[in-house]
Amino acid sequence: MKQALIPVLGLVLFALAAGAQNVDVPSQLGYPQMIVFNGKIVTMDDSSFESKVGTIVQAMAIRDGRILTTGTDAQIQALTGPRTKAINLKGRTVLPSFIMAQEHPTDWVFAEPRAFRHVLPGDDVILSRWMPSVPPRQQLALFEPMIREAVARARAGQWIRVLFNYGPNYEWAGELRSLFRKSITREWLDQLSPSNPAIVKDGFLVSVSNSKAIEELRSVHPDLDFFETGRRGGQRDPERESRLAKTGLFDRIVDPDAMLKGRLPTLAELLKAEMELWASWGITTFGSSAYAYSNLKALEFLDKRGEMPARFAWAYSGPAWDLETLRVLAATLGHGTDHLWLIGAWSDRGGDCMSVPEKPDWRQRQTSGVAEGEGVPGCVLEPGSLAREILERIVESGLRIATMHTSGDKDIDNFMDAIEEGSRRAGFTPGEVRAKRHAFDHGDAAPRPEQIPRIKRLGMMASEGVAALWETFRGAPVVAEQYGIEFTDWILPRKRMTDAGIPTSFEIDRPLPHKVFYFIAKGMNRYHEGTRTVYGPNQRTDRIVQLKALTRWGALYVLRENSLGSLEPGKFADFIVLDQDILTVREDQIPGIRVLLTAVGGKLIHLTPAYASEIGIAPVGATTWKESIPPGWE
Repeated sequence: MKQALIPVLGLVLFALAAGAQNVDVPSQLGYPQMIVFNGKIVTMDDSSFESKVGTIVQAMAIRDGRILTTGTDAQIQALTGPRTKAINLKGRTVLPSFIMAQEHPTDWVFAEPRAFRHVLPGDDVILSRWMPSVPPRQQLALFEPMIREAVARARAGQWIRVLFNYGPNYEWAGELRSLFRKSITREWLDQLSPSNPAIVKDGFLVSVSNSKAIEELRSVHPDLDFFETGRRGGQRDPERESRLAKTGLFDRIVDPDAMLKGRLPTLAELLKAEMELWASWGITTFGSSAYAYSNLKALEFLDKRGEMPARFAWAYSGPAWDLETLRVLAATLGHGTDHLWLIGAWSDRGGDCMSVPEKPDWRQRQTSGVAEGEGVPGCVLEPGSLAREILERIVESGLRIATMHTSGDKDIDNFMDAIEEGSRRAGFTPGEVRAKRHAFDHGDAAPRPEQIPRIKRLGMMASEGVAALWETFRGAPVVAEQYGIEFTDWILPRKRMTDAGIPTSFEIDRPLPHKVFYFIAKGMNRYHEGTRTVYGPNQRTDRIVQLKALTRWGALYVLRENSLGSLEPGKFADFIVLDQDILTVREDQIPGIRVLLTAVGGKLIHLTPAYASEIGIAPVGATTWKESIPPGWE
C-alpha cells in the first residue's frame, strides 16, 4: 500500500513545487524544441482501408526527434518556451514524409548526376562522362570519342565512368538497352582503356567493366563465383565465373566496392547526398537491399556520426544462404538503430512468369521496344530450382521475405508455395506466418484476382511500382501486347488489394524522385500518355489511398508502424510541408506540387531558399546545391 502511494505523492509534491516557484509544467518536463502551427496537418492516423486520412490538426509540438503532441494553435503555442523554434505554416498542408519500399539510393547515386556531382564535381577523384539525351545510335556514336577523351585526361589508375542516357521520360530506354547489350563489351573497353579501370552504364543499372576494373573488384572479392552465387550449398561454377569475367557484367557492386575501395568517407558522402536529394521531394525512408557490403558500411558510418538524412530499412541479399547463417540473421529481424535496421532477405529475383500464354505473334512483333533478354527468363522460382530451395530456406529460418523483385502472377503462386513449405518445415502456426508480413515487390502483372484471398490468409503485403504505368519498354504497354489488354488490371492492382484489406506500399524504383507527385496522379488515373490508353481502369484509386501507401502502409512494410507513417504523439517527427493542398487541388495539378520543407526526426533536411526566407531560417538541402547538371539530365 505504501509503495502504491509513492507515485501519487511524487506528483503532488511536483505540482506544489511548480506552483511555489511560479514555474509551469512544460518548463519542468521540457519545452518542445520546435512547433509548427497555423497549418493543415494531415496526421494520416486513420488505420482503416477506407479513403480517410484521419485527424487533421492545426499545430504540432516536437521534442527529441519525436512528436510531443498535436492540437489547436492555442494548445500548442501555450507549450512554447524561450528557445522553441516556431514555424508559421500560414495555412499550408503538412503530411508525414514518404516511405518507399524497393527504392535504392545506393544504386541511384551512381545512375544520376545530381548527388554525384555535388560530392565529386570535377575530375580529381573519378572521371565521369554523361551522355546527352539523344537517340541511342547517336549516343553509341559519341561513346568512343567520349571515353578516349577521358582516358587521355586520366591519371594512371584513375577510374573512368561513362553513363548512357535513357532520356528524361525514358524515351530511349527500350532501344538503348538492346543496343547497349549488343555493342558495349569488355573486349572493346579493354581496347579503349587498357590501363585505367573503366565502367560503362546503360542509363540504368546494367554496366560493363573492363579488365582493369575486374582486377580491382577481385582485390576486394577474390572469389567472384562465391560472391555472385553464395555457393548456395553447391559446387564451384568455373563456367559461370569465366562468363562473368568475360562479359564484365557485374552491375551494382563495382562502383561502391571497387571504384571507391579505401574511400569510405567519400562513399558515405555520396549516399548522404543522394538521400538528401530524395528528401527534397519528401521521401525519407527507404526499404531496400544495400546490394554491396561497402554501401552498408557507409550507411553505418553516417549513422554512427548522426549524419543520416533519412532512414534505411535494409534487406539481406547474400552472399551466404546456408540455414545456420539465415537463422542468425533471423534473430536480428527488425533490429538496428532509428536510421538503419534489418527488414528481411531475398536471394534470386522472380522471372517473367505468367500463368497465361503469350499471344502467338508476340515474339515476331515486339513493337514496344522491349530489349532482347529483358527480365529474367522463365519461372525461376519453380519447384526443384535452387532459387526456390533458398526461398523456402529463408522462410524456414524465421526470416522475412522482403524487397524481392517479382514479375508475373505465377511468380506469386510459387512465392506463396515457398512460404507455406518453409513455414511447414519450421512448424510455424498460421498466426506466426501472418506476423512475418512477407512481401513481394513491383506489382508487374501480379497478383491476379484469384490470388487475393490466399495473400490475405498468409498476411502478405505488396509494394507497387507505379513506373509500370508510365514506361513504354516494360509494364502495362508490354503486358497488353504480350498477353492482352484484359490482363493489365493485374498490374499494380492496388484497389483490389485495398478492398481486400491488404496493405500496399509505394515505389518508383527509378532514379526519378522528382516524379513522385506525377506518379501519385499516375496511380490514380492509370493513363499512359505514350499509348493514350487507360490500363486497368477498374484499379484506379483516389489520392488518399495513394497517400496511405506512401505513409501508413509503407511503415508496415519497413516494420516501423509504431514509430513512422503518421503524425501522432510518440512517433518520429518525419514530416513535409507542401506548397499546395494535395487533398483539394485538381487531380491534374498534383504533379505540380512541390515540397517546401522536409524534416527527419524534427531535423530540417530540406528547406527551399524561398520558404527559408519567409520563416527566417537558413535554407538547407539539395535545392541549395550549386553544381551544374549535365545537358540532357535536367
